[in-house]
Amino acid sequence: MTTALSLDAVSRVHDGGLTALDSVSLTVPRGRFLAVMGASGSGKSTLLRCAAGLERPTSGTVRIGDTDLGRLKPAALTRLRRDRIGFVFQSLNLVSSLDVRENVALPLLLAGARDDGRALAGLAAVGLADRAGDRPGKLSGGQRQRVAVARALVTEPEVVFADEPTAALDPVTAAEVLNLLRRAVDEHGRTVVLVTHDPAAAAWADEAVFLHRGRITGALERPDAERVRAMFWSGAARRPAPAVAR
Repeated sequence: MTTALSLDAVSRVHDGGLTALDSVSLTVPRGRFLAVMGASGSGKSTLLRCAAGLERPTSGTVRIGDTDLGRLKPAALTRLRRDRIGFVFQSLNLVSSLDVRENVALPLLLAGARDDGRALAGLAAVGLADRAGDRPGKLSGGQRQRVAVARALVTEPEVVFADEPTAALDPVTAAEVLNLLRRAVDEHGRTVVLVTHDPAAAAWADEAVFLHRGRITGALERPDAERVRAMFWSGAARRPAPAVAR
């Protein structure tokens, strides 16, 4: 299999008739770093939630690999998210009562696996092995986000979804976190889908796609911040694009 994630004509209409996604089609190959960019209210987070199985689309098909998420019962969908998907969120969601190593090991324990050194190895990969016994409250914001990245990668997931993971970080710390995600792709073949409104963050990706009013309206291969910013603010990213973006 060469496809990590695919969306086929996915729409999501919220209660009250608000259309958050409008027939979005998207294919993400394995080992790809994709940035999904758009202004607030463009549908970025809804796209991520549907793609990750956190929210059911109103219509259309979402697949992780060859698994159709729409055909899974709730328990099977929970197992898929636990075993095959990693999450990095702006809110971090670290457990304050657990130390740093225990936080990273948590996905393994929830899956019924033992922490056979993978948690500590993950912390070493993000430069925090020496803080393994500390509680999250003793770390800086950037360090906590690096812990969240280590936790997302510890189960060697097929796809890592990152929702605005650098929004609350200064530029230097944000670059450190994005570099970790970039290395996960380049060195370990992970697939990363990054939702962001920041052109500098999108520049770390292999490709950037643009959302406007729930529709994909453009894409850039090998984006850089200047091209992303120019495309977004020129209005090019607000014009309809072909149904399938690659």
